[in-house]
Amino acid sequence: MEHWQVTYLGIRQIPRELTEFELVTFFTFSARERALIDARRGNLYRLAVALHIGFLRMSGRTLDAYKQIPKALWDHLGTQLALDPPDMGTLRTLYETRARTLVDHQVIAYQSLGFSPMAEHQRRYVVRWLKERLAGRPERGELLHELKRWLYEHRILIAHDRLLKRLIVQAVQGIEIALTGTLERAFTTSTLDHWGHLLSRTDGEHGSLQEWLWAVPLRNSTHQMGEIFTKVDRLYAIGVHTRWPADCNDAMVRHYARRCANRPPSVSKRIQMQSRRLEAACFTRYALCAATDQLLGMLRHWIQKTVNDAARAIDAVRPDLKARIRDFATAVKTAAVDPTLSREQLSDKLCELADRALDQHPPSRRSLVRAHLMAKRGQARAMLARLVRLPFEAQTAHPVIDALEVLCGLYARKAYTLPDRVTIRLGRAWREAIDGYDRYKALLAFEWATLFALRIALRNGSVYVEHSFAFRSQARMLIPPDEWSAKRNHYYGHLKLPQDPKEFLEPLLKHLDQGLAVLKDATLRGDVRIDTAVHLAPLLAQNKDAALEQLRRAVFASHPGGQLPEIILEIDSATRFSWLLLGREPRSRSELLLVYAAVLAHGTSLSAADISRMVPELSPAAIRQMMNRIADERKLRQAADAVLEFMLRHPIAAHWGRADLASSDMMSLETTRTVWQARADPRRRTASIGMYTHVLDRWGIFYDQPIVLNERQAGAAIEGVVRQSGTSDVAQLAVDTHGFTDFAMGLARALGFDLCPRLAHLRDRRLHVPQHHAVPAELVAVTDCDVRLDLIESIWDEFVRVAASIQSGCCTAVEALTRFGAAARGQPVYDGGVHVGRLFRTIFLIDYFTNPAFRSELQHVLNRGEAVHTVQRAIHIGKIPSELTKHHDSLAAVSSSLALLTNAVMAWNTMHMQRAVDQIEAMSGDALQAVALRRIAPTHLEGINLRGTFDFPIARYADRVLPSMAGMPVIPHQQQSA
Repeated sequence: MEHWQVTYLGIRQIPRELTEFELVTFFTFSARERALIDARRGNLYRLAVALHIGFLRMSGRTLDAYKQIPKALWDHLGTQLALDPPDMGTLRTLYETRARTLVDHQVIAYQSLGFSPMAEHQRRYVVRWLKERLAGRPERGELLHELKRWLYEHRILIAHDRLLKRLIVQAVQGIEIALTGTLERAFTTSTLDHWGHLLSRTDGEHGSLQEWLWAVPLRNSTHQMGEIFTKVDRLYAIGVHTRWPADCNDAMVRHYARRCANRPPSVSKRIQMQSRRLEAACFTRYALCAATDQLLGMLRHWIQKTVNDAARAIDAVRPDLKARIRDFATAVKTAAVDPTLSREQLSDKLCELADRALDQHPPSRRSLVRAHLMAKRGQARAMLARLVRLPFEAQTAHPVIDALEVLCGLYARKAYTLPDRVTIRLGRAWREAIDGYDRYKALLAFEWATLFALRIALRNGSVYVEHSFAFRSQARMLIPPDEWSAKRNHYYGHLKLPQDPKEFLEPLLKHLDQGLAVLKDATLRGDVRIDTAVHLAPLLAQNKDAALEQLRRAVFASHPGGQLPEIILEIDSATRFSWLLLGREPRSRSELLLVYAAVLAHGTSLSAADISRMVPELSPAAIRQMMNRIADERKLRQAADAVLEFMLRHPIAAHWGRADLASSDMMSLETTRTVWQARADPRRRTASIGMYTHVLDRWGIFYDQPIVLNERQAGAAIEGVVRQSGTSDVAQLAVDTHGFTDFAMGLARALGFDLCPRLAHLRDRRLHVPQHHAVPAELVAVTDCDVRLDLIESIWDEFVRVAASIQSGCCTAVEALTRFGAAARGQPVYDGGVHVGRLFRTIFLIDYFTNPAFRSELQHVLNRGEAVHTVQRAIHIGKIPSELTKHHDSLAAVSSSLALLTNAVMAWNTMHMQRAVDQIEAMSGDALQAVALRRIAPTHLEGINLRGTFDFPIARYADRVLPSMAGMPVIPHQQQSA
């Protein structure tokens, strides 16, 4: 079912206005349905049965006989059935004498479409299904829509909302009673009540404990890290860190914690005791896990910053190599032109200068940085003294755990020297200092070595903290071993992968050999030149085409000027994305305006106060409340998908590109420097947050997510393809160099699509084949025979387990690629996955080298992403408000709202472009060429006003966006300009 159809599910009456597309979609009948309709006696009864069948196909429920029927629908049915449409606007006169006929027509309708009323066993199954959905994602907001969708897809008549909400409440109560019972057995009732009382109490100078625990760091600094340490100690003191039951998973913890945080502490005291206990426990658990993630994330940043500061200090005093060479050359020249020196004296002088230059053995830059760090005597000790109190664990014996235990004992004794018996190895770089005679210096080196090793171990997951989301154990991140053993066949089948690695590798190697032969032939023909690297002829720029420019001007000549509020309204009238955001039809004009204002406040740089000044009838407080209500990236993404489906529905979209090709890239949005997740943008040198978007070759954003700058984007690229629901399966995803790793390429192929990177470095353009594999002589210079097939076979099952964990939602691709990054080098799964990825990279590079059309397609779709970023920057001018950067949820809302607004602008352009194309084709009598239409993009911004007066002409679109109020007078409000 398409996203736009969800808004019709469960409606009780036919909308006052239906588009031609909706009439054709719902009220066009198959031959079997026509036979049932034609079997009725009398034209009116035939029309009535057709009306019932079409309405049931639209809504999933039977039609009430006493509602108004639009005349356009009667006309369409009359055309479909070759009958004269009636003049009546309702069915009242048709059924008022024989009420039984109405029931008969309803039965005929739902039986013809395979529907049936909900039976008792189905009702019980629905409750169980709801509980399963709630266990994985306990949000109630979208559950009513999902339940209606499930009933429709299973051909069960959708009951009235009261019954469906009653089923949802029954499932929610069952889940909450079970969770509360589990927590009471783990912590006792008195402990849960104590936590609930503490959250509303004043906690020193921090206000209430709840507000203090929910607050995020103001910036990356040691002072803020000390504040987080204090939070962790406070939560340890009340016993949150022990005995947390596994039945209450991370999704449950996040849901109930946010519900508690979005409510003032004084209000929490008045809710039901059972709910209060559950929320208090989940809030404290979430606060502990979030504080741990913030602390360890800031630790990594602090270590890197400390090293960078030390390197800058070393570079400032280190002798300049160029100056040294210049001095040497000057001395040689002076001696050479000295007329007083004989030949023997000149020779001796030059040898002396050369010996003096050769005898200099300055220490390396890295050794100087290490020495500089050890000179800061208390810096590492102050950090480790608090870190050792965290319960770090490892699945096997790990030197970092041993080192932390040693340091914990030394700090307890207030020792300042490292005992001789300590033989823990933390890296060769520090070994000389640790094993040296000076035991005071050895302890300093041991402390810094522990911090560096801890940073790497946390990143690859070999060391973890149990109360953490981002730094959890691999057992919690991947599918549990018991479940993997029990459902292994299911996961392999779902991924469409063979369980025998040889069955996977055999066709892959055959494809590799064919590719090598093709590349050899291209080299012999001169299409590709190979010496120490592969050299390609640059792609030629597309020539300016006068006919194309004339067509472009003709398409946009009739393009009307657009105001952003009217664009939003016009697209909403076609897709009803506001209904998706609210979960129902807006109840009033003000509520609809609040939805638009909340989307604008998230998706632009305007604050709630700014929007309120532009739409005076809305108060800032009401806008902020609606922002909190719709700040669920899943709702916003569903709305953006509905707009995308509307855009791609136009015939012109089929000419824009391939349906299975997409690209992904990041753009940075500026924010304030004090945001703790902000990083310096490499180009703009400003504090920024990354927004990572996936764009189709046919235009339109189908996935978005916020990310931290200056980190690998391969996980975000894979995550978008796996989680998206806005389009059919993506077969190829083009990325830049920053969005690829060898492990990611292998993982993407295991998940069913190809990662196609545009590689910037020649070292990444080398070919990799199995060891001892036959390679044509022409390709030896750029080929490495370093792929170990035996290693791939040994880790195959665990590698597929990682892919299945991503696909099933046990972990995100971002989390998996973070664990299996460069820090995981040496782990068998990572090394084997890299070898899988190298094979796929080689096959991709051969296609890239030998197929100019393929290379041009990748460049073309990457340019699509850049053009979409231009539209996004036009919509979002300025900085992300600091209040929206504090939590990941609000950042995700910013990203998804911006994607929704961007899709709305492109969909509006597409709609008017289609009208212009239809007019041009009607006047000329010939269809326009697809090649020409491919080069006319819907990113046109000329004539579109994205700022200024926010005037929402709701009355013009009320029949579509507010059908229940369409007959009521709508008083327009005078808007003010920005």
